[in-house]
Amino acid sequence: MAVALITGGNSGIGQATAMLFAQRGYQVAIAARRTQPLEAVRDAIANAGGTVMSITANVAILAEVNQMVDAVIAAWGHIDTLIHAAGIAHAGTILDTTEAQWDETIDINLKGTYLVNQSVLKHMVDRGQGSIVNVASDAGLTGGRNLAAYCASKGGVVLLTKAMALDHARQGVRVNALCPGPVDTPMTAGMSAAEMAHWQEMLPIQRFASAAEVAEAAYFLAHAEYATGSCLSIDGGNTAGGSI
Repeated sequence: MAVALITGGNSGIGQATAMLFAQRGYQVAIAARRTQPLEAVRDAIANAGGTVMSITANVAILAEVNQMVDAVIAAWGHIDTLIHAAGIAHAGTILDTTEAQWDETIDINLKGTYLVNQSVLKHMVDRGQGSIVNVASDAGLTGGRNLAAYCASKGGVVLLTKAMALDHARQGVRVNALCPGPVDTPMTAGMSAAEMAHWQEMLPIQRFASAAEVAEAAYFLAHAEYATGSCLSIDGGNTAGGSI
C-alpha cells in the first residue's frame, strides 16, 4: 500500500490533504507540534476506515524530524509521498516584525522545509522513487502586503523546491510546490471581517478557497508524473495580476 507523510496534519490544508489521501487508499502518517488536535484528526481518519498514524514533531528541530521519518519507515517500510504543509504566518511589515517573529517564521516555514525534505529525500533516493509537494504560497511568488517574514519564508520554499527538483529528478524523485492564495483555515480565521471582505473583493474569484480544494491540487501534484519543479498557483486568480 502507498504511504504518505503529511506535516501540519492537525488542521487546515494538512488535515484536508490527509483525509483525502486516506480516502484514496493511502496509509497516512500525520505530524504536527500540537498533540491533542493531531490525535483528533487521526481518530477521524481511523473512524472513517483509513489507515493512519500520528506523530508529534516540531519540523524545525532536526532530532524530532528524523524520529518522525524513522517512525514511518519502521511502521510501513517506505514513504511514497511527502506533503509538507506545516507552516505559520505572522502579519506585519518588516518594521512591525520582531526578531522573535522573524526567527520563528523562518524556522518553521523555511528551515522546517529543508529539514523535512532532507530527511525524507534520503529514503526516496535510496529507493529511486518518490514525490514531494511543499506547500508554499502565492505570497512566495509575488509578495504581499503586511506579510514580510511570511513572504520571505515562502519565497525561499519556492526556490528550494526548484533547486531540489533539478538536483534529484534523475534519482527518481519529483519535487513540486503548491502555492495557495487565501484559504479558509485556522490560519486566516483571525482576520477581521473588514480584512476578509477586502481580500475577497480584490480576488478575481471573489472568495477564499476551501482546504479541500487545495488538498485536491496537492493530490494532483503528487501524482503528476511529468511535473517537477512546478509551482502550482491555486489562488482565485491573484497571481495573474497581483491583486492582493
